[in-house]
Amino acid sequence: MEHVTNTIMLVSAAAAGSLVSAIVEGIVLAIAVSLCLRLLPGIRPAARFIIWTAVLFTVLPLHVLPLIRSGSNTSAPIHSNAFHLDARWSLVIALIWGVLSLIRAAQLIRSAIDLRRIVAGATPIATEPALSALLRSGRRSAQLCISPDVDRPSVVCFFHPRILLPPALLEKLSPQELEQILLHEMEHLRRRDDWTNLLQKVSLILFPLNPVLNWIERRLCIERELACDDRVLHLTTARKAYATCLTNLAEHSLLRRSATLALGAWEERSELAHRVHRILRRPEHTMGRTPATLVTGTLIAGLLGGALTLAHSPQLVSFTPSIHTSVQSSAAPAALISEPVLHPQGFSPTLVKAVMPERQQSAVTTKPRRQVSQIKTVRKQPKRRPQNLIVLTGWEEVSPQPRLTLTVSESTGSSFATVPIGDGWLVIQL
Repeated sequence: MEHVTNTIMLVSAAAAGSLVSAIVEGIVLAIAVSLCLRLLPGIRPAARFIIWTAVLFTVLPLHVLPLIRSGSNTSAPIHSNAFHLDARWSLVIALIWGVLSLIRAAQLIRSAIDLRRIVAGATPIATEPALSALLRSGRRSAQLCISPDVDRPSVVCFFHPRILLPPALLEKLSPQELEQILLHEMEHLRRRDDWTNLLQKVSLILFPLNPVLNWIERRLCIERELACDDRVLHLTTARKAYATCLTNLAEHSLLRRSATLALGAWEERSELAHRVHRILRRPEHTMGRTPATLVTGTLIAGLLGGALTLAHSPQLVSFTPSIHTSVQSSAAPAALISEPVLHPQGFSPTLVKAVMPERQQSAVTTKPRRQVSQIKTVRKQPKRRPQNLIVLTGWEEVSPQPRLTLTVSESTGSSFATVPIGDGWLVIQL
């Protein structure tokens, strides 16, 4: 049982330390990318979506790289971390982590079940030949259906996509607006946004305590919609008509959701206002395909380089067991345990035992008798019991230079100096 407890403590401490490091490093990367994109406003939303996707898949490994590095480098000095917290805090973090992951996983499973029910109750409708050709264009074809369970146009299913429309909305849409909606949804399928959206949700399930992932997921959702808007404007060149279409969709959605999701409706209204203003204002200057590709590649390369640099930096926070816990887990009695007074640099601490036998009278020769008596006049050694146990702090050598460790025994009051030599120790009584 004690072994299982220690294993859980070690795993939770390592996971919590990696989580804190991933949060800090992710914040640095996200801020750097955001500043670069602000300085380059000519990048299209499609390119920005690729960049933020690269940020997402760069931040995710940061949760695991410290664990791999610590497992392959067991001789890393413990003093490389800036802050040390008790390991019991890591258990609290691990508990909250597990609860949130289970909640989000349950929400995703429930959403999948509801989506399956909605798809089963959807009714396919016949379309004009032009719209049918549009639904079959590209590598992924879709089927147009109506469903009373949705309040906005939605594309569902991964392998057999369907575009769902509310029946009341279908009656109000003009042929031009219906074509623009289908163009928007088919662009989602062409870009495979349904799969990237699933990866976003899974990443939030795995690491729910990282706020950087939530912010990146929000940016991906915004850039995804803007990229589909640009595609519709490129194919139709009808800015005012498309802006009116989005406004009608938002009005229909607000009427359906005003009673239950008023807060969410206001947030969607804010995003809609940004999209409509962007569509109606004068087209902004955008980069060409070649400059945008070079800028995107440069940002992704810099992102990977920065992530590798941050991954090799020392962890900011480590979760270590308290001194009392370490003392109680050792085999020696508490009264006979002493703590090192000097931590040599370049060594990794481990607990070892040293047995100090009682001094034999025959081992003292007559030649140095004067020196022994002089030492006894300076400091009288207390009488020691045979087979006293002294727990020393061993140091696994990292640098080739041996270092001196001073230790004081609380049971005898004696001082000892230990020096690592070869495979053993040189113990000198002071």
